[in-house]
Amino acid sequence: MHINTTVPESLKKDKFGMGIGGFGYNLAAAGIMTYLTLFYTDNMLISAASVSMILFVSRIIDACTDLLVGTLVDRTKTKWGKARPWLLWMAVPAALSLSATYFVPAFSDTGRVVYAFITYNLMAFFFQTAIALPLQSLVALITPDPKHRLHLSQLYGFFTTAGAVLVNFFATPIMQALGGGSRGYFLYFTITGIIGLFLILVCFKLTTERTESSEGPIQEKIPVSEGIKIVMRNRYWWNALGIYLMTSLVPACWAATAYYCIYWLNGGVDVGVLMSMLWGGITVGIILFAPVSQKLGKMPSAAIGLGMQALGSVLLWLAPTSIPMLWVSTAFRSLGVGGLSGNMNAMLAEVADYGEWKFGKRTEGLVYSGASFGGKVGSGIGGAVVAGLLAWGQYVPNAPTQAPLAMNAIKIAFVGAPFIGSSLIIIMLLFFNVEKKMPQIRKDLEERKAKAQAQTL
Repeated sequence: MHINTTVPESLKKDKFGMGIGGFGYNLAAAGIMTYLTLFYTDNMLISAASVSMILFVSRIIDACTDLLVGTLVDRTKTKWGKARPWLLWMAVPAALSLSATYFVPAFSDTGRVVYAFITYNLMAFFFQTAIALPLQSLVALITPDPKHRLHLSQLYGFFTTAGAVLVNFFATPIMQALGGGSRGYFLYFTITGIIGLFLILVCFKLTTERTESSEGPIQEKIPVSEGIKIVMRNRYWWNALGIYLMTSLVPACWAATAYYCIYWLNGGVDVGVLMSMLWGGITVGIILFAPVSQKLGKMPSAAIGLGMQALGSVLLWLAPTSIPMLWVSTAFRSLGVGGLSGNMNAMLAEVADYGEWKFGKRTEGLVYSGASFGGKVGSGIGGAVVAGLLAWGQYVPNAPTQAPLAMNAIKIAFVGAPFIGSSLIIIMLLFFNVEKKMPQIRKDLEERKAKAQAQTL
């Protein structure tokens, strides 16, 4: 297999491709975070306790499959590279599984729980693992240049959040136009899934993998056991694992947004509009924090943003029924997330570089899958926390009002849990200092690569 390692000066085509891929992915995925829990409790009529169990167990299973797919990506050798072909192979099954997730079968109560468990796990594997992991890995594989990587990561984050803004803003009116209820959910997310996966195929077409191992253009396949050992010995991988876990837990708690809008705000704010503002703020935050990241570094920029998010949660906790305060809080919470989300993929690329520098083997697939493992566990915990709190509060589906205990459960899920998560991430960032070591690491890797290439001549 030959991969073109010449890096164009601007990478305009690749950057556009990554932006399109991120936009397409979240055009299909963002609705899972916002609407799936509400869909399960109020449309599929599954109890909150059962939803909590489905989400938690499924995410643990999904997290384990990340390591499998990451290993397979590292061992994939094609004319397209090792990550890009997965976008091509998995597009159709991902779209089908996403559509099936929002279908309500005419089954018994137990049958619907089993159906939800099976379809959720199929969707999670094909879409949130076999598509998401290779797509994110491309940041490290398109170029070894740190500035280009940061720009790719920020563009990916920007367009990912833009896709979420679009799919959430139009969700309520379009679902109503498509018939509302279960039919509206099914048709809307079938359409967004097809469009999103088509855009991911465009990403496949426009991007090129160029990053080689320091072993040279021909790198032997790394045995699975050896690859796992290398990643497990990478101290920054463990750090990234924890950061991804908590980073995914925070937005997973946004599954409580619909309940908060309905019961705390008495329907005064549409859930789709609020989620669009949250995602839109993240999009703007990525732009605003880009120069901060370049000047101060990725981790200080992320810590500042997370501090803003924590402050926004405190403000809303103090005035939970105030719509003006909701918008102020949303601005702080969403802009702050942009300080972290625009840097995440570039951060993992540095973890992969450190692992190659330290242990002599390049394992992007396992590095990204390991971080995704943490993200899936965090998302599972977050989703289970929301559903579990609803069960603890004795939430009644489709009721005009809820008991005080249920109201407190919704408030804790939507406001309290994100505050705790943001605070913990700030602490973890204090130990993630690999960025300071990167100039020497890149210098050493380039010297090794040049030596390996000279030996093949």
